[in-house]
Amino acid sequence: MRRLGRILAVEDLLWAGWLAILRPASGGLFLEGGWVSGFLVLAAAGFWGAALLGERGQARRTGGPLLMSLGMCAIMIDAGLKQLDAPIELRIAHTLAVVVFGAVAAWQHQATRGGAWLHAPRWLRRALSWPFVMVLADMFSGMLEALAGPKAWTSGWSGEQLFTLGFVFVVTLPVIFAFFVVAPRKTVCPEVHVTTTTWALRYLWAVATALFGTLVLGAS
Repeated sequence: MRRLGRILAVEDLLWAGWLAILRPASGGLFLEGGWVSGFLVLAAAGFWGAALLGERGQARRTGGPLLMSLGMCAIMIDAGLKQLDAPIELRIAHTLAVVVFGAVAAWQHQATRGGAWLHAPRWLRRALSWPFVMVLADMFSGMLEALAGPKAWTSGWSGEQLFTLGFVFVVTLPVIFAFFVVAPRKTVCPEVHVTTTTWALRYLWAVATALFGTLVLGAS
């Protein structure tokens, strides 16, 4: 159990609960618009706050994951506003906010060499990021269902089908996992060192729980 605890963080357990149980039951909750899209916007904004905060003496952030994470947030906020049929003035304000906060994030990153001007404890940064982690879990599960849903497993086992599934799980989904999981979590908590092997095991965990939700609960 202790070794398992070193591999799976609280976020991984939240991911598992959403991918395996809640996501199939909700039917793609975060893509239905209405107040849920409002939650998506607030979740992404909370993640921006967590990404701009730091901890005294913490490890330095690297520019790649920071750019990937904040870019993902900007895309999700824009998607949420479109789903809400927000007025054009609000969408223009969002674009300006992305430009301003993006410039601030870049300035802070350069000025502090990967640090932060404002500090907050790790628990607060993780709490701010958790809603967005759930949004990304929903998107990850949706992409897995689109690429390797029930039809992909019942349409025969030809060489072409096996190659397609292998490419999805070995190439496509690991890249999505890097964008949706690795980069955001390394941005929020750069002081937590996680090995490549651990991230690989977390990827397998996410895929297993997503497949369970999609193939077992989603099909029932």
